[in-house]
Amino acid sequence: MARFLAELDRQAPDLPKASLVYGIATDKGVLAAKGYREAAPGVPASPHTVYRIGSLAKQFTAAAVLDLVGRGATLRDGTPVALELPLSRVFSGVAHWPGLASDLDKQPVTLRTLLTMTSNLPNFTRTPTASMNPWGRIAAPDLLSEIKKLTPSGWPNTFEYSNTSYFLLAEVIEEAVRPGATAPMAHRRYLRDVIFPAAGLAETGFVDEPQTGAINAVAIPRSEPVFDQPDWLKGSADITSSIADLARWNAALMGGRVIPVDLKRAMFSDGARVTPDVYYGMGWFIEHAGGVDLYSHSGHVPGFTSYNIIAAHPETSDWMSVSVLINTDVGEGIDVLARDILRLARP
Repeated sequence: MARFLAELDRQAPDLPKASLVYGIATDKGVLAAKGYREAAPGVPASPHTVYRIGSLAKQFTAAAVLDLVGRGATLRDGTPVALELPLSRVFSGVAHWPGLASDLDKQPVTLRTLLTMTSNLPNFTRTPTASMNPWGRIAAPDLLSEIKKLTPSGWPNTFEYSNTSYFLLAEVIEEAVRPGATAPMAHRRYLRDVIFPAAGLAETGFVDEPQTGAINAVAIPRSEPVFDQPDWLKGSADITSSIADLARWNAALMGGRVIPVDLKRAMFSDGARVTPDVYYGMGWFIEHAGGVDLYSHSGHVPGFTSYNIIAAHPETSDWMSVSVLINTDVGEGIDVLARDILRLARP
């Protein structure tokens, strides 16, 4: 750990020293959790310190969508919310997005293709349109209007990492009505009222809504932050959490307490090929190596870097996870660190 922190210092000698917290959890409980350095002036980092977790938020958005599918939610017009639901049935103004497999021989834009990042829609945070100011604020309806102008392009079923997909999934959540309800819930409310409690999370919230009593790590960004204002990262990177809560999250997912078993299987399936031996499921990268299934994701936003990995035995309920949070975006090598901890901790 000391070597990794020293490398962070070497990469950014002009920045304040970053803090780090890691945790190791299994199906039996938390094995180890420890913080290093100060997360804020005079405040030591601890497993309960709250950090921005960046793209680990995609796991929560995916779980919320799968929860709605499992509950039998519908759109306002009664259309079932299903993995093959075309986005052209959800939003107006997207007739140019293929809705059926026969449409122009292109991949349909569906909930499944958004979840697995195979929609062929461009990533708006990689190439924002001329009207988008990456340093400014943007309301979700305005961002949705800009995204609707995008045209899918590329070979069907091609993986492209895209915040566009998970922003749209957050918008879909706000169009879905659960059985017994009379109207949809806002994306954040759905996570706060349904998903977080199902996992027993006590230290998880949203980036611009400070939690009462929480100790928040201070961001250490390298440069002026882009895409840092609401609602740029809605659904894709807008959540804060702690190592203690990430351990609870991993346990709840693996224990089937958040989404039904069949949809958990879909979340952790080989949804899209990323490289010859890496796939993308739904909010997780998937690998099969050394007799275990590896589910992982990193997060990177201005001032913070995160990593979460689970090693699960394919034929038993045994699993082990390692989570790492740091309050700097000079986070190269965090994946190697987490995997080294996992390798050393596994029996």
